[in-house]
Amino acid sequence: MVKSPSFEVVVGSYEEFLLGYNFTSKSGELAQSFAAHDHAASIRCVALSGHYLASGGADDRIFIYDLKSRKEHCSLTHHDATINCLQFTENHSHLISGSSDGVLAIVRVGNWQLEKVWEKAHKGAAILDIAVHSSGKLALTLGADCSLCTWNLVKGRQAYIINLNSKCKDARSLEKILWASDGVRFVLHGGKYTEIWSIESGGVLKQVEHEEKVTSCSWLSDSVLLVGHEDGQISILNLDNSNKELFKAHESRVKSITVHRKWIISVSSSGDIKVWNKDFEELAVVDTGCRLTCLCLVPPIKMKSETLVNKSEDVVEVNPEETKKKVTKPRVVEMVEESDEEVTIEEKNKKKEKRKPEVQVIEEVSRKKKKKKKTSKLPNN
Repeated sequence: MVKSPSFEVVVGSYEEFLLGYNFTSKSGELAQSFAAHDHAASIRCVALSGHYLASGGADDRIFIYDLKSRKEHCSLTHHDATINCLQFTENHSHLISGSSDGVLAIVRVGNWQLEKVWEKAHKGAAILDIAVHSSGKLALTLGADCSLCTWNLVKGRQAYIINLNSKCKDARSLEKILWASDGVRFVLHGGKYTEIWSIESGGVLKQVEHEEKVTSCSWLSDSVLLVGHEDGQISILNLDNSNKELFKAHESRVKSITVHRKWIISVSSSGDIKVWNKDFEELAVVDTGCRLTCLCLVPPIKMKSETLVNKSEDVVEVNPEETKKKVTKPRVVEMVEESDEEVTIEEKNKKKEKRKPEVQVIEEVSRKKKKKKKTSKLPNN
């Protein structure tokens, strides 16, 4: 049986691959779990909600994967431009997406129907990032028009707009938003600045200037912020006393950082994924062979033993020399946690017969519903 991983790291790449790596704390290794090549252009963002994983790319499409069955669940095609950002609401009810043509959209999780669209959320300018509040009632969007918009998700409308030009030192360079765990503060970062904001005061609490360009951020604690830089360094920024420590994490830009329990995970644009402990000791590293763009962390998901498949047949190893070549679409690998349960071949076949086919696209579901409505029940002879 496959050993139970501590967590799974999912990354997107410019080479159109969505890659998964399992990290097991006992072995201290990152082992590839899957490789999917569904997108026709670079992957720009990934998001997780329960057992659903969403990826958005420059091919204007959003792919939804079911991590329990380890298969593609459906694809969403309501955008007509590059998907820059994705985020699920905390109650797992909706998926919010923003694109480079300024369209902000909300889709209901489950039936994946489009519920709300703002075609010019930032006056037609690109939407750079989305941050949904932990309450699920509020969301922030950062636009290329140098504005920060607040959205009332209960009423489904815009609440207010903040012009960042008047409050930020380098508003045009801002790229990302990140809520703090207290739900009151959030971080705006980009260029050479990280700015701590408060929704209570509606303004900047602290501005920090860095020597190198800021490329990513993550909260280590309520008072400590991790900041990734263009030169591969990570800053440990203490907001209470303004102390800052630097250490060399990667050879190229730190594309994304995230914190999970006692681990810190960072990825670089050169293709490295590294796992650290909170003392910043390197625990594991793997070279994916791709130029990475985004990062998502997947906690262990319990799955039934009959979903186990031969890993050697399904895992597609990515060769750095072949990533630019045209490749065939691989299947998503199915992984399970350790289990002592024994299942016979007959029991597996019976369970497979009872399963309903996976939904591939939203349009296909709607077509089936229409056909059912048109057919009438014949009387019994």
